[in-house]
Amino acid sequence: MNITVLSGSPKGKHSVTLQSVNYISKLYPEHTFDVFHIGQTIKTLMEDDEAFNTVMASVEASDLIIWATPVYVTLVPAQYKRFIEKIFSSGSAHLFKGKYSAVITTSISFFDNCAVDYLRAISDDLKMLFAGSYATDSYDLLSEEGQTRHSQFAAQLFEDIEAKALFGSRTLPLTDSWHVYNSGPDSAMVDTGSKKVLLLKDETYNDTNLGRMIERCVAGFKADIEVINLSDLTIKGDCLGCIQCGFDHHCVYEGQDDFIDFAKEKVAEADILILAGEVRDRWLSSTWKQFFDRSFYQNHVPALKDKQIGLLISGPLTQMTALKATLDAITEWQGAHVVDTVTDEVEDSTFIDSRIDTLVRRIASFAEHGYIRPATFVGVGGRKIFRDDVWGRHRFVFQADHAHYESNGFYDFPHDDAFSLKMSEDMIKLTADPEMRKAVRKMLKKEMVKPHIKVVEKAGAEEV
Repeated sequence: MNITVLSGSPKGKHSVTLQSVNYISKLYPEHTFDVFHIGQTIKTLMEDDEAFNTVMASVEASDLIIWATPVYVTLVPAQYKRFIEKIFSSGSAHLFKGKYSAVITTSISFFDNCAVDYLRAISDDLKMLFAGSYATDSYDLLSEEGQTRHSQFAAQLFEDIEAKALFGSRTLPLTDSWHVYNSGPDSAMVDTGSKKVLLLKDETYNDTNLGRMIERCVAGFKADIEVINLSDLTIKGDCLGCIQCGFDHHCVYEGQDDFIDFAKEKVAEADILILAGEVRDRWLSSTWKQFFDRSFYQNHVPALKDKQIGLLISGPLTQMTALKATLDAITEWQGAHVVDTVTDEVEDSTFIDSRIDTLVRRIASFAEHGYIRPATFVGVGGRKIFRDDVWGRHRFVFQADHAHYESNGFYDFPHDDAFSLKMSEDMIKLTADPEMRKAVRKMLKKEMVKPHIKVVEKAGAEEV
């Protein structure tokens, strides 16, 4: 069969993800693999219609399309996102209809499920037959077990396609409201004191729903807040995935464009961040993805720690699991606090006004009190994935992360709570006796909650 491989890595033939495809192609030489280095050649593909049409011609002639990409900051790289946007904007979506699709990703297993979900949703939007995904660890191919899994995945994939298997969509088509939001009377302005407020957007958004949402949000703050359009920054390119920043957090672009100074002088110094953008296909724009990808020069250090985050989004956010999950992941594992997300999905301008006013009031209050919501699995799990990875196999690569983790107590294993360890050891010995185990079981429910009750009682007494 004819297979088109759309490789998202900016590293071209040096992509780890592409080696998974190459391995499969060696095992199944009867198939033809037509590989396009989308991430590496994105500038040409965006500017040269002939180059883009060559890729589309391969897609049209293929039986299977493989979306092969590394995971960059919970999603596909910005270069790949830009290419997907062009598929829809150029009127080329029909060329994918009815084709089988599969996804192969590599990562350290941090929200790679979101990247897969995104590409599966894109496949559904393109009316493709999604035949499977293989989200692999970056080192999976180096083990015999991993090689076997690669072979098994490919064997089933090819068997299904040759059998002309049918696969259903998992995502419904997006339904976007086309109502016009118009802001009503101004609300009382909120004083943020000495807190710095920065609003970032990716376009001008003149005379649009999002533009009017931004205007109302800005007007809600008593002091002037800074508004920066990411499109106005001089950005030489997207993240290259070169990992040279891992040694000392110095980006190869430093001194060549505006981004690093902007990140250090504007984003890092802000106490409150308002992020505004429109939905593009199944995420925000590739400009926003470039912002998050380029921010990776700080690697896995929680650069947004203790910041209050507000989101203004135009488009059907509630219909997109991957977008909501990635925004939560990007902010929460870094120790930031997403105060609220306001969209224009509700066809009631008064309601949207109230939601924006509430966002402004709450974000100022949380900033004043320094409140950061406790991390859920998203934040705790993400931190532990990075902690273990930087401690172990990637310590050499991410030396700056390692130094930060050591000095900030991130390496909290093995657990050093001597009291708890000693208590557990004693109780394990004690409950080795069947009669004692039976007695302890009866006590567990009351004993576990007893310390919490004491805290509550003490608080009540102090209040009186």
